[in-house]
Amino acid sequence: MITSQHSRALILAAAVLSFAVMLDAVPMFAQTQSTAASEAATAIAKAKLEAATAAQNAGKKKFPVTREDMVVAMPVDQAHLTIAHASRVWRKGVRTYVAGNSPAPNALVQEGKLHNETWSYYPDDAPLRSLYGGDTRAALVPYLAHASFGDTYKWLLYGDDDTVWFMESVMKLLQDFDPDLPYFITDHMWWASSPGRASHPNPEAPRCLPCDFDDSKFDHSLKPFNAPKGCPCTAQLICESDERGIFNQYCDVPKAPMSTYSMHGGAGGIISIGMLRAVSLDYMEKCVKSLYSTGGDAFISICTWQAGYAMTDPGYSFFHPDVNMFDPGPEDRMGNMMKLVRALDHRCDDACQHQLSNMLTLHVRSRVFPQLEDAAQFIKAIIGMYDVFMENKRIKAAQAVANLVEVDSSAAAAAVAAETAAMEADVQALTVAEVEARQPNSTKVESGTEVSASKQAAIASAQQAIQARAVADATDAAAAVALQNAAAAALAKKQSHRKLQ
Repeated sequence: MITSQHSRALILAAAVLSFAVMLDAVPMFAQTQSTAASEAATAIAKAKLEAATAAQNAGKKKFPVTREDMVVAMPVDQAHLTIAHASRVWRKGVRTYVAGNSPAPNALVQEGKLHNETWSYYPDDAPLRSLYGGDTRAALVPYLAHASFGDTYKWLLYGDDDTVWFMESVMKLLQDFDPDLPYFITDHMWWASSPGRASHPNPEAPRCLPCDFDDSKFDHSLKPFNAPKGCPCTAQLICESDERGIFNQYCDVPKAPMSTYSMHGGAGGIISIGMLRAVSLDYMEKCVKSLYSTGGDAFISICTWQAGYAMTDPGYSFFHPDVNMFDPGPEDRMGNMMKLVRALDHRCDDACQHQLSNMLTLHVRSRVFPQLEDAAQFIKAIIGMYDVFMENKRIKAAQAVANLVEVDSSAAAAAVAAETAAMEADVQALTVAEVEARQPNSTKVESGTEVSASKQAAIASAQQAIQARAVADATDAAAAVALQNAAAAALAKKQSHRKLQ
């Protein structure tokens, strides 16, 4: 897949190549001036983009994230291997720890190595302490993965086997978080403050906002309550800032059946290596096995709270109740697929664009499909559509850069042309007397006019310079056209590739 960096590089490389080919046969003066104009125009365009980015991220330290910095922790059972295999389409080589309910056959282990998978085994619960036999395994899989990988990553993506992650959006989000701090990031939680049916995603669920989150640009009338800011988010911080009377004097975590507080396992959560260092596998295993609750997501949420930590909301959906980053809908797989269809057909309005651009996960909920193979095909289809959506965004960004370079190239070329005209005027202003005063030796030209050798050389030099300037101006114009052609070619190639698919 072509990244935004690659797209920009291709366009700039095409421009440089066009300059090199055409400048090879012109005088050094023209080559120097034209190259300077091109470099100046590109530098101006780049500076504009950097200035806009810097203004947007003012006061924030960035923590770059790549696929190599992330791992996936996934609980499965033998009946769901089809779904686990389908998830490879979005994992694409990201290291993955898969915990099954029985030992994996050697053939599966060897196949998994081709996809950066580590297969392990953790038995089902007997007797049950929740709704499903695999809930303890589901709660412990992040800590089992950490024990396997050690300190070789920064972020762990935690969800069900049918949780789809949109990796480009995930990496963009995580640039604003320090992985060495203990974070459990999600905006999709179960919540009920009194006995009764809990709902998700419930905006009333207790949470923190990131400590450097800039909420000045949001409408505060839309937020459900006053969430504290914390890096990290701790249970104590939430209790101390509680204005709703939810927590008792001991800051006990709300538990079923009296109340419910939990991340949603299908929506998923992102756990920092800082959190997995702070809370040990031994602690988590003892805590989980002491509980009776609704599921693996409730187990890990309760034990995380009892270890002193709580959930951090990225912040965007806290002020946009209609937009969830983790599994929008909820579980509205068809609704989100139709948003992608509208986006690819250029019928996606602002609300649609905001949701797609901020979407981190989608819970496919494979159990509702007639067959697991149908769910697997859905996973592959929606990732394919998302990839095209993101590619379209990258092409638009590349075209924006090309347009900036074109405008600034024209301005730079005009400035150089003005300088050339001024030079020409200066040369023409040289009088015969001034030239002869410097070099008294003179020669005769065919017209019979007496012209000094130095004047003759000066005029010839000026004429060469003016001709070179004309070539340079033509080169600058050709470069602008080359930039537009490069962007058009990239778009045509993408459309051709889509037709072949």
